[in-house]
Amino acid sequence: MSTKNVPATEPEDLATEIALFRYGLIAQLVHTPPDKGHQEELLREIAAPGYRIPGSMRTHVSVTTLRRYLQTYRDHGFDALRPSPRSDTGTPRAFPPEVLEKAIALRQEQPARTTQTLVDILQRAASLTLPHALNVHTLTTHLRQRGQTRRLLDQPGKTYRRFERDHVNSLWQGDALVGPWLPDPAIPGKKRRAHLFCFLDDHSRLVPYAEFFFDEALPRMERVLKIALLRRGVPQAVYVDNGQVYSSLQFHAACATLGIERIQAAPYAPEGKGKQERFFETLRLQFLPEVEASNVTTLTELNESLWAWLEMIYHQHEHSETHQTPWARYTAGLERVRHADPETVRRAFLWREKRKVRRDATISLQGNRYQVETRYAGRTLELRFDPFDLSQIELSLDGTPLGLATVLVQNRQRHLAVEHLATEPPDPPKPKSSLDYLAALRAEYHTQQQRELGPLQFARVTVPDPNSSSTSNSQEA
Repeated sequence: MSTKNVPATEPEDLATEIALFRYGLIAQLVHTPPDKGHQEELLREIAAPGYRIPGSMRTHVSVTTLRRYLQTYRDHGFDALRPSPRSDTGTPRAFPPEVLEKAIALRQEQPARTTQTLVDILQRAASLTLPHALNVHTLTTHLRQRGQTRRLLDQPGKTYRRFERDHVNSLWQGDALVGPWLPDPAIPGKKRRAHLFCFLDDHSRLVPYAEFFFDEALPRMERVLKIALLRRGVPQAVYVDNGQVYSSLQFHAACATLGIERIQAAPYAPEGKGKQERFFETLRLQFLPEVEASNVTTLTELNESLWAWLEMIYHQHEHSETHQTPWARYTAGLERVRHADPETVRRAFLWREKRKVRRDATISLQGNRYQVETRYAGRTLELRFDPFDLSQIELSLDGTPLGLATVLVQNRQRHLAVEHLATEPPDPPKPKSSLDYLAALRAEYHTQQQRELGPLQFARVTVPDPNSSSTSNSQEA
């Protein structure tokens, strides 16, 4: 999918990269605890291979260190895995990023090329500047992390067996879909594509949440996941592709903070997301044709129609494989649902940037000025904030929360990275059509919502208006 609207200002935070590396080492122990007496064996297996450790020249992690990471995460969560600042941070990478991209292109051009052959070619490329000789092992590690191994690229077609998780919220699949054309609210007479972000529960086939937008930016996917968590609980894992929004440091850190295992699909292997593709096919056959036949002209109406169709039609129809409705299968497993704490969810998706405090105890962000305590003058603090509301900036030092900064001058309400995201003006009045199927579904859905609040407490979370500039921190993203 296209994800070209990912904010270019996303910070390259070495401390977060290190925390994610440490979390990756222990993730299998966190999400699939071993049987009693087998943990030490697994720790030795994890410690055995060499690794490319962010910010370090070391290549191995000891069992003792792994035990410490695991206990730290269990006691204090993801942020506790972040290292304290060191004077020798910022160690340069083994080679420039363009070298790896060139190696990937060469491997894709001819998958049979060995890594040694790639090194020989790269060292003779006049367009590349290499600070020192390439290390075959280091390049192999990078290629493996990007899924560019000879085995993956040159393997014959496989036969895949159908797999299903055994209970609700064990796994959510996430993806995006190119949607219908709608009138562009900003340019009269023009049309603009809508794009759908969606998550699907692997076991029940229920859609925790989905929403159309006029762009595919990272904050849009974050918003959909946040509302899904508040409505349907926290999944054990999410299965996503290798698109930029799903590969971003911000999304990875949010999942780790919430204790959600992030599983990325292998490159060139869409078969692993068959259930999501099956749902999209149902959407194309049953919902999108009705959008074309209806009087839907705004993003608001499109989303209201989608939610009505999901709740009144899709969730209530028997699935051909499970022989149950998605709603019945989901509600049968409510005892396995881990409820989401709204404050934890809000904090997990805050953006992070670092700023050095000036001598007058002020910091700047996006043209705004904030006051902090004078004792932090000259120190570098981490700022955590909702990009849609810069009036509240949370401060921390070496992972320790320091409270809120005081706003002195606020010239900008939103971060520049989200300022351009599409919004929609109030809907103009228009005549109703008795032949409009989606309008009838919306009316029926609205009546049902008024009549029944539903059996789940977290299912009653109000779905916020995505186009309101006053959306609160826990809703807008």
